[in-house]
Amino acid sequence: MSHRVSERTPEGRLRGMTLWQLFVLFFRVGMSFGAGTGMSAVLQAELVRRQAMPRDEFMALYGLARIVPAGTMTALAVAIGYRARGLPGTLVALVAMILPAFVLTVLLTVAYTLLAGSTAFRVLNVTLMPAALALVIVSSLRLGQEFFTPSVELALAVLAFAGVLVLGLNPSLVLIAGGLVGAVAVRRR
Repeated sequence: MSHRVSERTPEGRLRGMTLWQLFVLFFRVGMSFGAGTGMSAVLQAELVRRQAMPRDEFMALYGLARIVPAGTMTALAVAIGYRARGLPGTLVALVAMILPAFVLTVLLTVAYTLLAGSTAFRVLNVTLMPAALALVIVSSLRLGQEFFTPSVELALAVLAFAGVLVLGLNPSLVLIAGGLVGAVAVRRR
């Protein structure tokens, strides 16, 4: 049984994307820096800007992607690609997202082999790690910007952060607990 989704719904706009548009979107995501968090911020900005998906729906998918036993971006690419164009969309999204990282990894591996042991290589640790950390922090702040006003969500985020960082709680269990608390809080509203 199939049902037609109205083009006015967010799902309809996402389903209206061509395979080429999906490829370009995920290729741009694959070209972004900041690992999964940075890539997620770029993907969220693109989908919300195109009005292909509301921000709250993206954040729900992002939360689910964080708890599956695969990379967050892999899970997001599968979910969004499949929702947009089915199995072909999934394959296109994954290939487009992985292609830039694959090429860059091969090139960096060659450069690593050529530079290992040199003075230039020793400087990389001092310069790249702070830059990489800054990218992850900025991307995380962009993903969670709606929670920066005093709210129950902000309090829960701070408690989850402290639980993982200070108490050493398992992040997956904290995510699941957060989802359960969120489901109860949403049900009350």
